[in-house]
Amino acid sequence: MGNTCASTSAIKEQPQVIKMSSDGTQEVSLKKQRPGCTGMFWRPDPTGQVKLASNDNWPRDGAKLRGKVVEVDGKKWMLATQVLQKGGSDWLPAPAGAALPFEYDNHYYLE
Repeated sequence: MGNTCASTSAIKEQPQVIKMSSDGTQEVSLKKQRPGCTGMFWRPDPTGQVKLASNDNWPRDGAKLRGKVVEVDGKKWMLATQVLQKGGSDWLPAPAGAALPFEYDNHYYLE
């Protein structure tokens, strides 16, 4: 299925500090800083409120995401509800509990 970056990583059982960055839905794009991967697998919800249902429809390079932005233990995350793959015309639902960090390994970032 192509070259993807990093497997899902374990999240702490109980995050220490959770802040909602906004009340409404926001839209961001998945961008990359260097070549190598073709997208990012979903990470589990870092707030621990919703278990990740699956890794279906994971965002490929250039995808757009809709969802809520949270900060957990000082790191910014997108709790995704929808994905629009690059070149696609339809927003599709993200799996329950799907999240992405705003910065990953100096490779991917959300903007």
